[in-house]
Amino acid sequence: MAYLKHGIFLLLFAVMSTAVAQSRTAFPSKPIELVIPYPPGGPNDVIGRMLGEQMAKTLGQSVVVRNLPGAGGNVATASVSRAKPDGYTLLLPAMAYAVNPSIFKDVNYQFEDFQPISMIVRGPLVLVAHPSLGFRTVDDLIAAAKAQPGKLEYASGGVGTSLHLAGELFKSTANIDLLHVPYKGTGELMPDLLAGRVSALFSSPLTVLQQIKQGKLIALGTTGDKPMDEWGGLRPISETVPGYEMFGWYSLMAPAGVPREVVQTLNAAVQAAQRSPDFLEKMATLGMETVETSPEEAETYINAEIAKWASVVEQARISAN
Repeated sequence: MAYLKHGIFLLLFAVMSTAVAQSRTAFPSKPIELVIPYPPGGPNDVIGRMLGEQMAKTLGQSVVVRNLPGAGGNVATASVSRAKPDGYTLLLPAMAYAVNPSIFKDVNYQFEDFQPISMIVRGPLVLVAHPSLGFRTVDDLIAAAKAQPGKLEYASGGVGTSLHLAGELFKSTANIDLLHVPYKGTGELMPDLLAGRVSALFSSPLTVLQQIKQGKLIALGTTGDKPMDEWGGLRPISETVPGYEMFGWYSLMAPAGVPREVVQTLNAAVQAAQRSPDFLEKMATLGMETVETSPEEAETYINAEIAKWASVVEQARISAN
């Protein structure tokens, strides 16, 4: 009888162990929610929906996008930081994730609350100026700024935005003084820029492409690390201002504590999405390039961005409160 009981115990133990092992490999067994920190229609939303569509093909489960805008992305980020760390609630933040804790006093999340899954895409900005100024190169703009410190303006879509930060990094790296003129979005600033009431702008390439083609704006340089061939070989600003580089980027994050095997499954699904022709074509239309990383490489990249922009914010004394 003792042997029988022992045998039954071993059988039950084996069944339970198999069940546990299967449960560990069953991810995902239900739809995944992908939270977008901004309203529908913007780059964050477009990237998230395309990524979710492609990831679903690999994971065998749908990826449901939920837009949760507010406070420059802080509402969604704080919400996901409190989600169950099981891999079923994910966040697709932009560069603002790394910046907001430095410029907002009331951010309700910490970087330690998240586990990076992967970088997704990144894209440079372009520096443009009104043609009436006569600038044709970055050197021209720098010379004018040094001749009249604080007189030359650059516009942005608001305090703490990527356009603002690009300008402040440019000022400090080039050792010049430009006057920042913030607006409530690029739609509001564009009429003043096209009329020459403000001098320059760091912009998403797509936002100013038509105006440059029509000669209404002059492209001076790119914030990226290589020439923009599709823009006639527009040169990097770093060729004139060594050390200057700035990319807008997007990543995939999960709440801290997600099991390692789940993180790896999600990372593999992201990489499969990044290599799909549909995804590559769509990102190219947005002026973005894919950035394939491991979770560890993503964490290293983001940590470097956190340190970089914290220094810029401190030096420029930027506050969104």
